[in-house]
Amino acid sequence: MVKHNYPKGRNRYDRGERREPVERNYYARFDRSYAEKVAEYWPLAIVPACLVTFGLWYEFVMVREAISWRVAVLAGIATAFVLNSLFMIWFYKTDKRQAEEQLWRIPEFRLHFWELFCGWPGALYAQKKYHHKWKKTSFMVVFWLCVILNVTVVLGVAFPEYSLPVLRYLNEAQERLFGKG
Repeated sequence: MVKHNYPKGRNRYDRGERREPVERNYYARFDRSYAEKVAEYWPLAIVPACLVTFGLWYEFVMVREAISWRVAVLAGIATAFVLNSLFMIWFYKTDKRQAEEQLWRIPEFRLHFWELFCGWPGALYAQKKYHHKWKKTSFMVVFWLCVILNVTVVLGVAFPEYSLPVLRYLNEAQERLFGKG
């Protein structure tokens, strides 16, 4: 049985003419996009960067002793930024298209997860290019928190000699305030 979507109002036959039903694919709302399916696989956000870091670390730090460990880590972080930013541009473009067509959307928590793992530059670019999610205040608050957290962790990993004194200071402040735990 085909369901007809007539415009709402009084009796649809009151106007003396029959309106043609709007053709809609009922199941189109539940058909998930390929980008949304890829967004579920969060290891994609981490694995390439880890592989690049480990490969460079093993080959050039352990075998040849040509570069320092920091260069290998920074190369892995750069790989994560590039790949995850490209994924984020694709996700935002797909989510914008899905929103316009009222189809299955990529959940916000998945977008935030990928932003947290070095995808925020691509997300920022896509927000401005596609005008998607950049006016939603609750989304943008979480977005900027993800950016701050990501930058803090990346700087802490890349430059541990500067982050360790800050962590020691925070630990001492916590002990002074709450006692030793």
